[in-house]
Amino acid sequence: MNFTPISKNNYVALHLKNNPSIIEAELRRNLETALTAYNKRIKCSCGEDIWVVGSTSVGNSCYTCITGNNLATDNYEIDGVVTHITETDAFQRKRLGSI
Repeated sequence: MNFTPISKNNYVALHLKNNPSIIEAELRRNLETALTAYNKRIKCSCGEDIWVVGSTSVGNSCYTCITGNNLATDNYEIDGVVTHITETDAFQRKRLGSI
């Protein structure tokens, strides 16, 4: 995935700017719930890792199930999650002999 990393605070600020009717406390609570689920390795119903940013609004699902697209180009993901995804992807490619 080609997510653009974003901090939790910057994501909240951007989301509130684009969605002024959203209640900040509720958004932060939903974000923490999605991050907790991700860190507990809760998966989307299709078996993929959840997309924390998307799951904040619609529940625990992966990028593809939420958007219908496979590539996350120019979409945000919380910075700590992006680092984890990158390390995992590199490990999988190395293990499979792809790099």
